[in-house]
Amino acid sequence: MAQPTAPAPSHLPLVAAILLIWHALLGADYVIQRFSLGEEGWPALMPLMPLDAVWLQVVWAMGVWLGFVAAVFLALKDDASVLLFFSAAASMVALSVGVVLSAPPVLLLPAPLWLILGLLVLLPLGGWLYARTLNRAGVLH
Repeated sequence: MAQPTAPAPSHLPLVAAILLIWHALLGADYVIQRFSLGEEGWPALMPLMPLDAVWLQVVWAMGVWLGFVAAVFLALKDDASVLLFFSAAASMVALSVGVVLSAPPVLLLPAPLWLILGLLVLLPLGGWLYARTLNRAGVLH
């Protein structure tokens, strides 16, 4: 039998949708680049990042897919989203450290490197803080 939960706040669907769209776009970028589905000149983030080491590719994949699953679980009001968002944020922190340490002096990114890495870290971190707050309030089950 399911435990009774507090009523969900009205902003939960909006926050879950934003996080889901962000991680779905990262997932689409991953799939398009990983399986060479894009055309020449396709705007993508993954090939522009210096992901030469295997461990960087692994933490990139973990951050993308754990974040996507976490956003789905948040939309379903499941408390597993707390741990999944934390894991996605930790993966993106590891990715950011690795990219900063191995990045060439000039990267041809559509935005500054610090902005891209900041977004990659802050969105799952914000999702973790949001889901943790809702879990402590008894909204997630």
